[in-house]
Amino acid sequence: GSHWEKRLLMNEIMTGSVDTRSVVSNMTLALLEDSGWYKANYSMADRLDWGRNQGTEFVTSPCNLWKGGYHCNTTQFSGCTYNREAEGYCPIVTYSGDLPQWARYFPKANKGGQSALADYCAYFIAYSDGSCTDTTSAREPDRVLGEVRGSNSRCMASSLVRTGFVRGSPTNGNGCYQHRCINNSLEVAVDGLWRECPQAGGSIHFPGFNGELICPAYHELCNTDTAVDSGKCPSACNFNGDCVDGRCHCFLGFYGHDCSRRSCPRNCTGNGLCLNNGICECKPGYTGVDCSTAICDEQCSLHGGVCDNGVCEFRCSDYGAYSCQNTSVLLSTLSVCKNVLGSDISGQHCAPREPSILQQLEEVVVMPNYNHLFPVGARKLFNIFGSTYCDEAAKRLACWISIQKCDKDGDNRLLVCHSACESYNLACGVSLDCSEQTLFSSKEEGEGNCTGFGEMKLSWFSRLRRSFSLRNSS
Repeated sequence: GSHWEKRLLMNEIMTGSVDTRSVVSNMTLALLEDSGWYKANYSMADRLDWGRNQGTEFVTSPCNLWKGGYHCNTTQFSGCTYNREAEGYCPIVTYSGDLPQWARYFPKANKGGQSALADYCAYFIAYSDGSCTDTTSAREPDRVLGEVRGSNSRCMASSLVRTGFVRGSPTNGNGCYQHRCINNSLEVAVDGLWRECPQAGGSIHFPGFNGELICPAYHELCNTDTAVDSGKCPSACNFNGDCVDGRCHCFLGFYGHDCSRRSCPRNCTGNGLCLNNGICECKPGYTGVDCSTAICDEQCSLHGGVCDNGVCEFRCSDYGAYSCQNTSVLLSTLSVCKNVLGSDISGQHCAPREPSILQQLEEVVVMPNYNHLFPVGARKLFNIFGSTYCDEAAKRLACWISIQKCDKDGDNRLLVCHSACESYNLACGVSLDCSEQTLFSSKEEGEGNCTGFGEMKLSWFSRLRRSFSLRNSS
């Protein structure tokens, strides 16, 4: 025919339909040159990612045997596109008649992918706002999931969710995360904390998050093929630059005809020391080839914060499924925490925007926390005469930990008051660590700058037990 086979070359510009990111590949340039009418400049060819590193089986086998983002079989769950540059959906169409025998990939003969030109293959198509690489995407990265959008971000399967939160959608099992290829290893970052992935792919975990992130295999994102012809540029630009028309265009921090020499870009931006070898030695708190990127201490992410230009903030608006809302509006959806939050209906609390997710938060997070805080077994029997006070204190603390108050500006969420933790310890006769910065404010912070309050109330049995403890210590 007059076009490349779309099933095999997908977004090549010479297939039968145009994609959102069509490319002119070496295949098309070679065809034009072979016609005898043209002389191709192969350095201008675009990279064709479709089918890359998939082996000969990709060409010879039916597409329902393809792997990863090249194949999907349900419309109920989202996934990653074949090149992992975007989150996508699986468009499966029910046709009025049966598909050709060779195009039947589903039990029902009239079901298949949306493109006849692609032989009715079903594969993930990018959402209009699902790009992981586009920072201007209409959909903000979900900070609850630790997502970041940018040129080095890719879509990966993940069940990660920040401790104390729930995922906004159970059907969305993926997210956009930063990656880098370094020392023959693939590394992935969540909240600025980098972790090395297994070479063949697999699960990794991050502090401050429940769930896991599933790393792709090393070869998926860390391509070992060179993108330049080593014969055109000296030493292939030492892989420190792009080869264009036989000349090296060096990356930031490199110079010379073959990009072999190092330099301190922008004089380390004033945030570092330029060493004799041309490498910036950044001051504490800065990173990057030119020391221009401010970073936060690792404790920031461990405590549920988000690093914004070197400042650790506990912002509600950074979480895609959460926002600061008037407490009076939330009460109609709440059950367990209704009375707890109802004591301060004049303010705002950081909570999921969707009522169904808020209800799920109570069921999945608040109640397990409450059951953990309320004494069980022998301790529950020991507190039997004072269980009302303990019950109330445990419920308040469980709600405050999961649904935190917002500050007056309606942006930052406030950690639970230190006094609220102490109040719970007194009421239940326990020793919860109130210095845990992941959950509680410092002892010096006033109650107006934190979530909840302290009600120093002891049952008569707790007072009796405390007096015995004081006598024994004296």
